[in-house]
Parts: sequence; C-alpha cells; structure tokens
Amino acid sequence: MRFVHYTTFFLISLFFTDVFSKNKNARFSIGTGIYNFMENGKSRCKNPLIDGTCTTADLEEHKSASIAYNLEYFTKKKVLKYINPFLGFLGTTDSAYYGYFGLSGDLFFLRCKCIVITPSLAAGWYLDGEDIKLGNRIQFRSGGDITYKFKNQVRVGLGIFHISNANLGDENPGSEQIIFKYQIPLK
Repeated sequence: MRFVHYTTFFLISLFFTDVFSKNKNARFSIGTGIYNFMENGKSRCKNPLIDGTCTTADLEEHKSASIAYNLEYFTKKKVLKYINPFLGFLGTTDSAYYGYFGLSGDLFFLRCKCIVITPSLAAGWYLDGEDIKLGNRIQFRSGGDITYKFKNQVRVGLGIFHISNANLGDENPGSEQIIFKYQIPLK
C-alpha cells in the first residue's frame, strides 16, 4: 500500500515540476539551525574503572541537541547534465565539525519555478567534539533543501538532513539536522 502512495505522489509531483529547467549559476549557502534535533545517541563513560563500570560523575550525555551553522558552495558545473557537485561545512556549538563533498540536483515546481526541492547526497569527515558520537570519522549525509527562489535568484528555505556512518563503525546512532538557509547566486 505504501508503494502505491509513494508512486502516486511521485507521478503527481512530476506534473508540477520542471526537472529539465537549468540552473545556470553557482551559489553560496549560509545557514543555522538545530543539530541532532531528534536527540539520538547515548551516555558514555569518560573514565571507566578497571572493571569496566562507570561512576555517575564520569557519565557523559551525548543525546542533546546543539546549534548548528552551515556553509555550502554549489558549483555551476553539471555532472550528467542535471546534477551539481557541492562542498560544505557544518559546525556546532558543541565543537562537532563535518566537512563534506557531494552531489545535488534541483527540482523546480510551479509555473514560476520558484519552489525548489534540492535532494542531495554527500560523504565527508566528522569530528565529534563534545557532541553526539557517531561511531566513525567517515560519515554520509542525505537529505535536501526546500527553498523559495526569488526573481533575483536568491533562495530562502529549510534543509533537513541525516548524517550516518552507514554501519562502518561499531555504533551508528545517526544525527538529524534542520537548517534555515539563505542562498545567493554567484556569477
């Protein structure tokens, strides 16, 4: 039944999209939001005792959300005609940092082509600092932006993403972000 719903949604959305519309400019994106808003993760022991147990004082929580800041550069170069390479950086107030490189594509909706959905996939290097422990330095990011594109090509919207190590590590709690974005075109 889910397949029927997803297929119906996909077919209806094709009617309102112009996937073949070309975005001719590179763009720079700056954003801020909430990192680990679903508060994934678990407690860890800073200084385990000889027998492997932990005192309450040495227990660290890594389930909390933190403030995120995000910078991205989307190239105007195309791969396979409609896919843009991009690179980005995500940092948090709890000293977690993630640098990444990936691919994205713009789907333009409505006649004005002013509603833009940009799905993306990326891979990068993660340093956890005092934030959630994701189980590996190599992390993968999936998600996308939903933006409104003004006539001057500036975009404003939200990005929703999931970062995970794809089971490369012993643990894979994952982290979700919601980022408010402001994107400007570059000539």
